[in-house]
Amino acid sequence: MTGYRRCLSLSLRTGYTQVLGWPLLVAALVLASAGTINGTYSDQASRDRYAGAYELLNGSAALQGRGYDLHSLGGILVNEMGYLTLIMIPLIGVHLAIRFTRSVEDTGRLDILTSYPVHRLAPAAAGVTAAAVTAALTAALTAVGLTALDYPLGGSWLYAGGLAMFMLVFTGVGTLIAQCCRTARTAYLLAVAAWLISYLARAAVDAQQWAATGWNPQSWLAEIRPFAADPPWWPWIASGLLAVGLFAATAVVAVRRDQGAGIIAPRPGPATAPAWVRSPFTLLARLTGGLAAGWVGASTLFAFAFGYLTPQINHLDAATKAEQGATVNATLTIFVQLNALLAAAAGIQIVQWLAAEETAGRVGYSLSAPVSRWRWWTSTTLLATMWSMLVLLCGGLATGLGLAAGFGESHYFGKGLTATLSYAAAVVLLTGVAVVVHSLSPRAVPVAWLPVGWGLVVCLRADLLELPSWARELSPVHWIGAVPRDALHRPAALTMAVAAVVLVAVSTVGYRRRDLEAG
Repeated sequence: MTGYRRCLSLSLRTGYTQVLGWPLLVAALVLASAGTINGTYSDQASRDRYAGAYELLNGSAALQGRGYDLHSLGGILVNEMGYLTLIMIPLIGVHLAIRFTRSVEDTGRLDILTSYPVHRLAPAAAGVTAAAVTAALTAALTAVGLTALDYPLGGSWLYAGGLAMFMLVFTGVGTLIAQCCRTARTAYLLAVAAWLISYLARAAVDAQQWAATGWNPQSWLAEIRPFAADPPWWPWIASGLLAVGLFAATAVVAVRRDQGAGIIAPRPGPATAPAWVRSPFTLLARLTGGLAAGWVGASTLFAFAFGYLTPQINHLDAATKAEQGATVNATLTIFVQLNALLAAAAGIQIVQWLAAEETAGRVGYSLSAPVSRWRWWTSTTLLATMWSMLVLLCGGLATGLGLAAGFGESHYFGKGLTATLSYAAAVVLLTGVAVVVHSLSPRAVPVAWLPVGWGLVVCLRADLLELPSWARELSPVHWIGAVPRDALHRPAALTMAVAAVVLVAVSTVGYRRRDLEAG
C-alpha cells in the first residue's frame, strides 16, 4: 500500500505519548489493584467470603459487569477492575481512532501527506495500526505484570488480551464514525454517544441478569472469563468478527468519500447572522450549543438510568431502614460524583473547543472587529461555566427522577438533586483550571483533563488501590466530601469557589498579555 509506512511513521512519531502513555496508565491501574487484591484476599477463606458477599449484590453487575470465578484471585481482579475497564478502555479506543484518523485531516497534515503518492486507504490504515500498537502494548505490559505478581500465566495473558481486544473493538467504532463525520468534534460526540448507549444497555442487562450478553460488546469482556478452568472462546470470535467488520466498513467509507468530507453532511448555516448572535457571548453560545446539548443529553441519560437502577444495585430486602439508607447513600455518592465529573468534563471540552477556534485563526477574525479581548475572554469563561452548571443541574434532576421512579417514593427526587448540586464548586474549579491553561496556551488545554481522570480513579477505585489521603486530595471532587453519605464540607466548597474566581481573574490578565496563536 503506497505511503502506508510513511503515514505510520508519522502517526507514531507525532503520537508517541499516546501510544506509550495509555498502556502504562492501564497497566499501572491493573497492577496496583492486583497487588492490593493479593494482600487482601491472601487465603481461600477470604476469597470464598468475597464470592458469597457478591452473590447477595447481583445488582452491582450494573456498574462492574457480571462476576465469574470469584473464588479465585484472578476472578476477583477482573470483577473489581470492571468499574474502570468498562469505562476507560472503550473511551481510549475511541480517542485513539479519532486522534490518528479524523484529527489528522482537521489539522491539515493529511493534505501535506497526500501531496506525495499515497494510497487512498494508507492514512486510515496507519491510524488503525498505531491504535493496534497501543492495544498490543497494553496487553503485553499488563500480562507481564500480572505474571510477576504470581497470577496464573494463562489467565494473565487471556485477561490482558481481552483488554486489548476490547480496546480494538471500540477503535473500530471510533474509526468508522470518524470516516462518516466531517470533523473530529462531531466524531467524538457520536462515538461517545454510541459507547454510552452500549454501556447503559449492558448495565440494564447485567442488573436484571438477563441472558442477553451475546448482543453487546460491553458484555464480552466479563464473558471471556480468563481465569476459569475452561474459558469460552465465543467472546473472542465475536470480538474479532466485529472488529474486522468495523474496519472493513471503514475501508468502504474511506474510499468513497472526499478528503476532508464525510458521509454525514453538515447542515449549511444562514448567509447572514441575526442580530441576537452578533455579540461575543451569543455568538459563542450559538457555536457551542450543539456540543453542550450532547453533554446534557448524555449526562441526563446516564444519571436517570443509574438512579433508576439503584434499587437493583443494592440488596435492600433483608436490611433495616437505617441500613437501607446507609447503603443507598453509599451508592448514590458514587453516582453524584460521576455527575460532577461529567459536568466538569463538559466544561473542559467546551474550553478545548474554544481553544481550537483560536488555533484555527477564527478568533483572530472576530477580534479584528471592534471587540475587546476582555469582552471576548469574559464571554468565553462565563459560557464554559454556565454550560458545565447546566450539565450538572440536568444530571441532578435526572438522578432525582430516576431514584423517585426506581423506589416509587417522591422524596428521593430532592435527595438526588441536592446531592449532585453539592459538587457545584468542584465543577467550577475544574472548569476554571481549563480556562487558566487556555489563557497560557490553547494547545495545552488537554492537560486540564488530568484532574478529571484522576477524579474518576478516586471516585471508583480509591479503596481498592489503597490510595493514601494525599493522593485522594488531588481530586477536587474529594474535597467536598462523600455527599450524601457524609455531610457537605462547606469550608472546602467556599474555598474552591474563591479559588475559581481568582483563577479566572489571573487568566484574564494572562490572556490580554499574550499573542494569539493564529489570526
